[in-house]
Amino acid sequence: MINHSRTDHYSIYDPHLLRFRARLTRAMIILLFCLLGIWLLTDLAFASLSMPQGTWEFGFDLTAIIVLSIVGGIAYFFSRRSYYNRAGIVLGSGIFAASLAAALLLTDNLMLPSFGFLMAIMVVGSIDGGKLVYSFAGVAWIVMALSRWGITQLWRGDVPLSFGVYDFIILTGQAGLFLGTAALIHTLSAQIHNTLDRLHSQTEQLTRLAHTDPLTGLANRRHLLDQLQREFTRAHRYRRPLSLIYLDLDGFKSINDRFGHLFGDEVLCGVATAMSAVLRSADLLARIGGDEFAVLLPETNIEGAQRVTLKLRKALSAFSNHLGPKLPTLTFCAGVGQLREDDQSIEDLLARSDEAQYKAKDAGKAQTRTQDEFGQLPLFERI
Repeated sequence: MINHSRTDHYSIYDPHLLRFRARLTRAMIILLFCLLGIWLLTDLAFASLSMPQGTWEFGFDLTAIIVLSIVGGIAYFFSRRSYYNRAGIVLGSGIFAASLAAALLLTDNLMLPSFGFLMAIMVVGSIDGGKLVYSFAGVAWIVMALSRWGITQLWRGDVPLSFGVYDFIILTGQAGLFLGTAALIHTLSAQIHNTLDRLHSQTEQLTRLAHTDPLTGLANRRHLLDQLQREFTRAHRYRRPLSLIYLDLDGFKSINDRFGHLFGDEVLCGVATAMSAVLRSADLLARIGGDEFAVLLPETNIEGAQRVTLKLRKALSAFSNHLGPKLPTLTFCAGVGQLREDDQSIEDLLARSDEAQYKAKDAGKAQTRTQDEFGQLPLFERI
């Protein structure tokens, strides 16, 4: 049980499930203290009205209230540190132990331990959500059976109670109540988990579709901008280099016009695969238009980005050789930009990379230009 409770803090849960367990744990702790308050006020009312109640029962009640208050405090301590499974097991075990003591000591009144066992089952089943709740239900029924049979009185030297048809009916009902409650709560908990898992899976799928180019499977423009914003913030904070390459395939429109758009789409997919193969896992290749691509290069200065451009050209040339002699060799024009110290936003880097690409296209096919070559712009400070 202890090992089971230690796993919750280190497991990765859905945030919605964590919030649900947090609210449920707090609600259970509040309910416990409310019931303890009602229990204490009831005992005090009996005492003030001089109602018949033995000193033994009152002492037991007061001890149980104090112990359960401590248990509630421990559960609250765990819940504040997000140990929700541990808080639920501590809370349920404390209530279960108090009910067990009541069943052994107060054999004349089994209503209190029966209610306590039921509450322990509900607490453990709701917060933990695992099969541990069935163990609580089974042990609770065994204890109640022994108490009603009178066997638990033997240790006190009392004569065991007689066991008749009425007691059998009561025990059968308690078995159904305990095990039925455990099964119901476990089923509801499993259903909640499954529902959250499906929602999480659907959310991931929608996010993947929103960030992926449907033709090539590369990142789309939205994902590129999101990732660029994160890398831009990180590079500025830690003063690390960051480069961006804009690519535009040369003469791709003629391929579509000559061989059709379906063949052109196949070529684009092959281009995406070929260029992705020469990039690092930290790099991001995105399709931002029809035959336009962008490559985000973290931890890379402008010289490193130029070397990456050469690798991309070789990969594209190798892929082009497999297309046959009827197609011209595929090339691209590239514009390379790097983060500057005075950049205020990602738009500054995007604008320079885009401008460099236009300079490359104006110079002809298979050209590369960098922001360093702009006469109207001062050289940036490399960071």
